[in-house]
Amino acid sequence: MSLFPIKLFYESIKETQYFHIGSFGKPIGVNGEIIAKFLYELDDHALAKLPALFVEIDYIKIPYYLNNITFKDGKAIVQLDLIQSKTVAYTLCNLPLFLPVSLRPTLIKAANTAIPYNFLIDFLVSDTQLGTLGKIQSIYAARDQYMIGVDYQQEELLIPYHKEFIIEVDEKQKQITIQLPEGYLDAMR
Repeated sequence: MSLFPIKLFYESIKETQYFHIGSFGKPIGVNGEIIAKFLYELDDHALAKLPALFVEIDYIKIPYYLNNITFKDGKAIVQLDLIQSKTVAYTLCNLPLFLPVSLRPTLIKAANTAIPYNFLIDFLVSDTQLGTLGKIQSIYAARDQYMIGVDYQQEELLIPYHKEFIIEVDEKQKQITIQLPEGYLDAMR
């Protein structure tokens, strides 16, 4: 019996409110089991009670019903309803996994896990060398990495939301200070 109602998943589809939890790794076993790699430490007990996972295929989040999740040697091995062979499981390799945003507080163990969400939209982005670049217009989940889309000179500039680039996030002032590598702007044009 599922701990979470399937209605919650349908509401997420309607409202397009998801959070990125990780991606699929390689298939394991002959019956379509596949390893799931997670971005944060998740509550295994709550994860085992999920009715489905959203898999992003061609930028569309598709719900897959879960038959089983087992945890072995620190890995999550997932068996999905319609994936019954290793060959079919290979089609899911490296695809990102999502869940409804409303499940985030229930599943993520570490309270201090920093995840870029829609609350960053309209934050002003400034570079330590170049000054003000523009406001964040969108946030993309690209496999295991988030990208912020900044309105820079009337074009979208994609910047990895990663500790190597981020100097400071000031939530009160709605500002992010970054340090782009030399030549980054030229490479992105």
